[in-house]
Amino acid sequence: MKRISFILATMLAFAVSCGHSGVTCGNRTNDGNDGKVPVIVITDLYFPGQDIGDNFDLVTPFSLPQIDLKAIILDVTDDKRNYGENGTQLRDPGFIPATQLNYIFDRNVPVACAPFGRMKSPEDTMEDAPAFQQEGIDLLFDIIENSDKPVTIVSTGSLRPLAVAYNRRPELMCSDKVAAIHISAGNVTEGGLEWNIDLDSFGAARVFRSPMNMFVYPGAAGIGCWDLDHHNTFWALHDLDWILTMPELLRNYLVYNLLSIQDRPDFLGYLENPLSQEDIDGLKARRQDRWYGPGGRHYVWETALWQQVAGLVLVEHADGHAELVPAGGVTATDKVCKEEMWPVKMDVKDNGYYSFSHTDEPANIHVYYREDPVLQERLLNEALPALYLSFRY
Repeated sequence: MKRISFILATMLAFAVSCGHSGVTCGNRTNDGNDGKVPVIVITDLYFPGQDIGDNFDLVTPFSLPQIDLKAIILDVTDDKRNYGENGTQLRDPGFIPATQLNYIFDRNVPVACAPFGRMKSPEDTMEDAPAFQQEGIDLLFDIIENSDKPVTIVSTGSLRPLAVAYNRRPELMCSDKVAAIHISAGNVTEGGLEWNIDLDSFGAARVFRSPMNMFVYPGAAGIGCWDLDHHNTFWALHDLDWILTMPELLRNYLVYNLLSIQDRPDFLGYLENPLSQEDIDGLKARRQDRWYGPGGRHYVWETALWQQVAGLVLVEHADGHAELVPAGGVTATDKVCKEEMWPVKMDVKDNGYYSFSHTDEPANIHVYYREDPVLQERLLNEALPALYLSFRY
């Protein structure tokens, strides 16, 4: 069985031909002479946050030197914009956190929205959506067409933007202009539910049945979505107090969004001022709310995906110290936490859920695998905070 290690998957170039619609897709190397991977992020980022992990994870492509962030597509779903009892709590596309990160890193990464409504069928092109909601799809096409290197697409929300893009321009989405598509979605347990699939079932079914080249990272395993499995990416971070020792602007960004501060319209000015004791206490108090699980744990899903895109490997050094290092930085005495992408045959249901089996044949879909989820979680509780504490702007 041909399994691609995290060390090799970002460097290996291979072509696969799929019979669906007669379109050929391939996985192509995309790190040019400067070593940077051009990336488009599709995220269901809201303000105030629906899943604070989205705010947390978006720091990564801005910060990692291996990544050249080209665009952010905001993947908003209409019926998720109101939440809480009787829909009394409101949220909208995450332009504020995206703008904060552009400000912190002195960047001008373009941000636009994809269609808000759910697809009416797997073949829906959604060209009847309002013009404001077309900008994200247009931006996606523009970045792909004008990049001088193949672009990597990262999807951490619904699969609707990818499905719409494929329905409109399948040749482009399967061309040499797209290196690979990394997707955080799905449940490895038959019958289990998963948030991103449920955001648009038609979109999920369309994408997973397409010949596009995909690396798939199931978020869930089990009915509760919080089990550790060999093929899902969930793990739990024990605390977030270390955020208070980050560089000031990043610290304030994370506190502002973790606390969903809405009574401070100066969302840029907030970044530049000392934190109040009230907000410091508020961050620590979040251990008791719904973004934490039993024992004060913070839920994380997307670390493995960003490791893969950036070519980072989780290791335990000989002295027991855990670290996320570039693939070329692994030493002979390091114990590598084994992670791979397995080629699979995928059986996709009409509701977007899937089952898969490993294959020795060429495949356009690879699914994430981790050898020891318990060890990985233990090492990441040291390695991920250390990585974030190393970020500079």
